[in-house]
Amino acid sequence: MTSESNESQFDQIGQRANQWIDAEANDPEYTDAFELQDGQQLCFAADIQLVHAMLMGLAENNKHARPRRVNKLMHSIRADVEERARGKATSSQKSRRYVGPAIKWGTAAMIIISLTIFLTSLPSNKAMATMDQMIAAIEKAGDRTYSIIVRDQKTRRRERTGRPPIERRNRRERAVFDGATLYLRGKDKYVLYRYTPSGQTVVNGSNGKTNWLIRPRREVLVSNDTQAFRIPMPEDLAGLLTLNFGDTLQRIRERYRIKYLGTVPVEQDKETSWAYLHATQPNRRFRGPRVIRIWAHPDTGLLRRIEFADIRLQGDPDPKKLILDLVDQRQLPNDWFTHSAHHPPDAEVDSLSE
Repeated sequence: MTSESNESQFDQIGQRANQWIDAEANDPEYTDAFELQDGQQLCFAADIQLVHAMLMGLAENNKHARPRRVNKLMHSIRADVEERARGKATSSQKSRRYVGPAIKWGTAAMIIISLTIFLTSLPSNKAMATMDQMIAAIEKAGDRTYSIIVRDQKTRRRERTGRPPIERRNRRERAVFDGATLYLRGKDKYVLYRYTPSGQTVVNGSNGKTNWLIRPRREVLVSNDTQAFRIPMPEDLAGLLTLNFGDTLQRIRERYRIKYLGTVPVEQDKETSWAYLHATQPNRRFRGPRVIRIWAHPDTGLLRRIEFADIRLQGDPDPKKLILDLVDQRQLPNDWFTHSAHHPPDAEVDSLSE
């Protein structure tokens, strides 16, 4: 059992340990806090420092304070090593016998703090913060123009098997995603230009209140139903990709495991580095691609490029990459998201609204 005098003594050591942790480098408390001669006292003080440092490393949210605390431990270790090399007086060497445990504990604390900060804070928090920034950016984004690109996922397999291209002559022509252009304003206004293999144009659009569809040699369809003329998404993206990119990003955030992989240039823009996120689906409970790659502006969160891997398009069994790539941010005409801006004035319009 510890005597009352020992308890009082160790309370005093605990107080000095706290002073040492919180003192600035030039304070007298920094250098005088542990002028102790008893080895048991030194070990106890070292234990307090370790626990204190570990707790602060786990809970400290101040990015500037973390390095200061780690540097303080390093300073203490270097100071002891230098003092030992200079060969101080015998009395100093005698007391330093007991400093060894403190140095070991301090080193352990430094390693634990560094690993804690590295393993628990940077990757996931940075990824989630970037996703949140991107979602928020959709709300205040100006006009954006994205190109849509479809690429073969496994080119070598096709070359090896010699599979011929899909025969389209006996099939009704459909507008395809490859080569399409998507115009966006805010989160609910869009115009999507798609093209058939023979070069015919199909246009879907919305001004946020009415949806419309323009097809070759047919009447223009207009409806107040927000679900009317929905774009036929690939099956793998039906529950994930919408033309409200804020909703799409939110679904990815909720369903995928996301890693932040730093800032990198994209294929079409080698001069600028973009925040790069790599999202993988942890299970198949939700339908969607296994891998999604996202590039965004590191400061504003503007979505630069998003790539969906292993997508099956209608009528094509081979896996594809579907890519949306930002190509322009110029202001579009005020009426751009109305159907009348995309067909001749004399075109027949059929309103399906009640």
